[in-house]
Amino acid sequence: MFKDVVKKVTSLYTLLIIIISLIPIPHIPLRETSFFQWDKFFHLFVYLIMSIMWIINGFLKTKKFKWSYLFYVFFIGLLIEFFQFLLPNGRYFEIEDVIANGLGILLGFSISYLYIFKN
Repeated sequence: MFKDVVKKVTSLYTLLIIIISLIPIPHIPLRETSFFQWDKFFHLFVYLIMSIMWIINGFLKTKKFKWSYLFYVFFIGLLIEFFQFLLPNGRYFEIEDVIANGLGILLGFSISYLYIFKN
């Protein structure tokens, strides 16, 4: 029962992030190249949470760490950035977002490893 809830919440969270990331936003100002913008910290936090959720989901399923789950989360972030570039939704691709996503995933892995796998 708990495993099913974790799986559903993880899937719902991931879907919500995809939808929010692709919603058209009119009048976005031209991008600034900087890692110290609020949205970069948001990317880091969102992907940190998503990676922890996917790691927990995989661990509950097999009782061992599945590297593929981290690659799924990174691929989702990369795919979202690609679609932001392609779709005429007022958004654009930023390599800084990809890096912030990756840092969030690495932090999520570190936290998960220290907490889940060491206990």
